Amino acid sequence: MNQVFLPWIIISSSALLIMLFTAIKRDHLYTSMISSTALLVALIAQLLQVKTASYHSDLIFIDAATALLSALLILLALLLSLLLYPWLKSLNEPKEEYYMLFLLATQGAMIVAASDHFASFFMGLELLSLSIVPMIVYQDKNAKALEAAVKYFVLSALASAIILMGIALLYFYSGSLSFSALLQDTAITELASAQTSNIAYQVAILMLLVGIAFKLSLVPCHLWIADVFEGAPLPTTALLATLSKAAIFVLLIRLFSSGSWQQYPDFITILSLIAGASMLLGNVLALLQTNLLRLLAYSSIAHFGYLLLAILAMHPEQALVSTTSLAAEASLFYLLGYTMTLLGVFLILMLLASQQSSLDFTLERLKGLFWIEPSGAIVLGILFLSLAGIPLTIGFVGKFYLTFAAVNSQLWWLLGTLVISSLLGLFYYLRVILMMVEKPGTVAQKLIVLNPSSVFVLSFMALVVVGIGVFPGPLAAFVQSIIGS
Repeated sequence: MNQVFLPWIIISSSALLIMLFTAIKRDHLYTSMISSTALLVALIAQLLQVKTASYHSDLIFIDAATALLSALLILLALLLSLLLYPWLKSLNEPKEEYYMLFLLATQGAMIVAASDHFASFFMGLELLSLSIVPMIVYQDKNAKALEAAVKYFVLSALASAIILMGIALLYFYSGSLSFSALLQDTAITELASAQTSNIAYQVAILMLLVGIAFKLSLVPCHLWIADVFEGAPLPTTALLATLSKAAIFVLLIRLFSSGSWQQYPDFITILSLIAGASMLLGNVLALLQTNLLRLLAYSSIAHFGYLLLAILAMHPEQALVSTTSLAAEASLFYLLGYTMTLLGVFLILMLLASQQSSLDFTLERLKGLFWIEPSGAIVLGILFLSLAGIPLTIGFVGKFYLTFAAVNSQLWWLLGTLVISSLLGLFYYLRVILMMVEKPGTVAQKLIVLNPSSVFVLSFMALVVVGIGVFPGPLAAFVQSIIGS
């Protein structure tokens, strides 16, 4: 077996091991240790392959960039797993099954990110989605969780069916489901030149776009996201908002960094409209929210709209210099910065969650938090500054990267939309920070007793966001070397 699959083997084997141990005897502590240890070992194994990974089969394609992004997915899962134990300990539900679903979802995300065939892509996507559904409804006595699970399951099934129909039509037209075959420049040229007479291909691309827009909660397929964010358990929401979306976006990066998609202008126009609408509408809706989880849900729409700008910059019709590598670097850097920052916010919210109260995170409940729990409030404030794109944070460097890619590709109206929507986002992110530093009010949420894992997570998040924001050069150079390899 090729060593590039070692992280996959470790994660899937640990999920199987947890299932067997649970059947014999339940032990929450051992299950938590198995999960976190497996993810740590898998992360080390993945990092050791970043520079040397090279594997290509009919179903899977793994290179240096894919290995780096897979390492990011494992890191996100590892950080989340470190705080699963105290959160699950407060629940009355069985705990061990959650870890098994958690690991299976992580495995599904990695399969999606490394897919080179629609068969492997769909299998990984369904493994990811079907693992998340029971994780949303894990607190089965929570009415909001039940509602969120039903909405996600029905709409996710509909999106998957649309994607599957698009795949079928694409196979009918091209006779292949391989990304490599479909993304050859000659194949794209033939498809583009025949667009006026071939309705099947256009409908197939549109169906794939609709399904992926749902998975990424892009406008106009975004209506489910706020209810799921508010109703699902915090770890599940964190997994859905970071790991799931990052894996699908990794696939988009691969698809657009190959082939000549600018020869299909109608598709580019539709994608540009989706990006602009997501940026503006996501920030406007977030500006109107008083619930922190719904605010984060709508802001995630805007952030993935920003990321679509980098995708569109990969193959512009006019460019000042070579753009594909620059836009790919921008998308990777921003994806890394955003997912790490957003995961940090959710991890702190898990610490803030009372053991008995509901997950009703209104902004009023954060009032005066700085004066009661200064460490958590400071780190949370730093993370929101990064989401807003304030200088000396990783979010600012990511926004600068995106701006540079947009200017280089002369995407002027999308760049203007980025600037306007970023200004809108600044208002609601700063509003949360100002709420935390107000004079103490009645704070219903307090940090649980800090343990070594929570101290490590808080310190790590602050170090990543500020450290890379102040010294972005090493990470930027590393990403550039990966793209160029």
